[in-house]
Amino acid sequence: MANELNIHNSHTMDKKAIYNTKKQLINKNLGGALDAISPLLNLHAYAGLHERISTIRDDYQRMLSYMRLGYPDPSRNQLYLSLLRKLDRITNDAALLQRTQDMRNSFGSTPGLSHTAIAEQLQDYVSEKALDSLGMSSRESKSIHAEHHKFISNLFNSICYSGQWHRDDMDFYNSLLLSPTIDSIDSALIVSAITLSSITYFDIRKYSTLAHVYQHASDERLRQRALVGWALTTTRTHNFYPEAREIMEAMTSDSDTTRQLLELQMQMFFCMNAERDNDEIARDIIPNLMKNKGFEITRHGIVEKEDDPMQDILDPDASDKSMEEMERSFERMAEMQRSGSDVYFGGFRQMKRFPFFYTLCNWFHPFHIDHPGISQTKEKMGDSKFLEMLMKNGPFCDSDKYSFAIAINSVVDKLPESMKNAINEGASFGPMATEEMLSSSTNIRLMYLQDLYRFFRICDKRTDFYNPFGGENSQNALFYAYAIYDGALPKDDILKLGNFLLKRKQLDSLERLLACTPSLAQSPHHNFLLAHCEMSKGNYANALRLFESTVSSLPENKRALSAMGRAAMLAEDYSQAEKCYKQLTCLAPDNNNHALNLAIALIKNGKAQEATPLLFKLNYEAPNNPNTQRTLAWALLACKKTEQAIQEYKRLLSSGKDKAEDHLNLGYCHWANGNLKEAIACFTQFVEMGKGISMHTLTEEFEKDHEVLQIFGITPFEMNMMADLINSTKS
Repeated sequence: MANELNIHNSHTMDKKAIYNTKKQLINKNLGGALDAISPLLNLHAYAGLHERISTIRDDYQRMLSYMRLGYPDPSRNQLYLSLLRKLDRITNDAALLQRTQDMRNSFGSTPGLSHTAIAEQLQDYVSEKALDSLGMSSRESKSIHAEHHKFISNLFNSICYSGQWHRDDMDFYNSLLLSPTIDSIDSALIVSAITLSSITYFDIRKYSTLAHVYQHASDERLRQRALVGWALTTTRTHNFYPEAREIMEAMTSDSDTTRQLLELQMQMFFCMNAERDNDEIARDIIPNLMKNKGFEITRHGIVEKEDDPMQDILDPDASDKSMEEMERSFERMAEMQRSGSDVYFGGFRQMKRFPFFYTLCNWFHPFHIDHPGISQTKEKMGDSKFLEMLMKNGPFCDSDKYSFAIAINSVVDKLPESMKNAINEGASFGPMATEEMLSSSTNIRLMYLQDLYRFFRICDKRTDFYNPFGGENSQNALFYAYAIYDGALPKDDILKLGNFLLKRKQLDSLERLLACTPSLAQSPHHNFLLAHCEMSKGNYANALRLFESTVSSLPENKRALSAMGRAAMLAEDYSQAEKCYKQLTCLAPDNNNHALNLAIALIKNGKAQEATPLLFKLNYEAPNNPNTQRTLAWALLACKKTEQAIQEYKRLLSSGKDKAEDHLNLGYCHWANGNLKEAIACFTQFVEMGKGISMHTLTEEFEKDHEVLQIFGITPFEMNMMADLINSTKS
């Protein structure tokens, strides 16, 4: 027990030392960083770093000595930056050691091979596969793939948990990943391993390799994996590495790359909405599909349903209706998928507990029918084209394709022949994806992001790595907000992303984006977006000020005017609201919502007489609109036309669309007419309908509407007395 406590205390101490060192490095305080990391010199687990730390400390002490003696040193700043870089790399290695000290399960040992040996292993696999396809191999195909998978799995793990690369590591992988002599699947897996390592602990050489692969690879799937890894690799110490800025500038100088980065950033948020999309599918789509399915699951397996002979007699159109409902459900899913939604996450998340997914690299393995993990399915399916069709046309990510293939293996023997035929023809996949869609860079990237998202949502080992989708920090997904991107991306792209986040109500991310793009500050579009952030926090006066700034530059922008009008209403600046909605009704005379808001603003400004004709017109054009009825009744009350107001409120109550506030306002009408019994009944109903409404709240409502009540000579004393009457009635 004491030993476990010592280990825990040790881990806490070194974690704190690493955190404090990083903090000092971000502030570019080399002396403070050396002091912060010094506790690690007393720990055996970091023995491999002791000499490197001591060397930096000695070099820094020499610099201080020269400075103390007054010697000029033109390279002093450059040397200081160089030492910061070295210590940053050491700190990343220390963080990796700390994180992996107490790994409970190992995914495999490091191959322990030289660069030359790794290249030879990968090249030999390609050669042996070629011989096997010609029937000239000395080993069975199954054995070839199994042995290679073991090797690539171990290589994957060693890269994932590798420390900071040396230059020869970078040069080796730059060459290896672009070599035509190794398998494209192996290249893709290595890029994913570099990504997991690089996004967790920044390594300038891994960062450089990912950019290099994206810029020079011919395989689009490899390029997109590299782009995702590069984009998600961020650090707060990037300014230690001038080459990082150079790489960023080179990447973003290409318009196609910046377009893809914007797409990638948006796709991150689509992935993060997987649970919400799954809820919609479970609630609105699956019930229709299940209701209209032509089979049922029994304890003897899946059997086809027999047609009901009476159905055609009792409801001859039932079959057509059922088909239409099913088609609508499939079309809705297809529409969601086209827009970027992850429609399969909910269905496949339960299929990630197969032993297949205990192997780390399998979460990122491009789907291939020769993968050892689905060899049983391949054998059972025999001559079926199922796996081949799944590989080429399956409309979901690689991780889900493996889940599907493994799940089919457990039920294929129990399926009826008709369903086996359907699977063989690809009908089980739902809407099939076209080759053009599947091969687009947008789709390739989205499918890979879905693989990543599943890993970081479901895999038990996800906590070993930095989560780019959220994790402890829900803002991680907004990589555009990291300092290294500032000024590197087109302003129009920032604004497009801002509007995208606003539309999807990601206002925390929107605010962070705006805070990190000072180049856009004070522009009309920036102010418009920032105003919405202020609105979400209830800062209506600030929002109104920002909207006013936007409208002054864009006086006829209906979107900005409408938002400004809403902010003015919430800020209770009804004069400003009236001006906005008057202008909007001129710009869009057919928009009844603007006209209704104008009428409300007029009433709030004490101009009920002016609002009434407008409301009668709106009520005539849309007689069943409860909001128009409600506003008209209030305007009539404000004009002292209580009998007409009572009729409008009664009509609203009889429609079944009434709210608690309608009973309150009807009570005002009766109170104004001196009908206290009816007024008390209405106020009591208001309290009963509004759950949680107290007498204090009722008094607040009276105070809020005191201007209208005082028109009828109702005093503040009488308002308090009425509240007490309602209270005594309830008692």
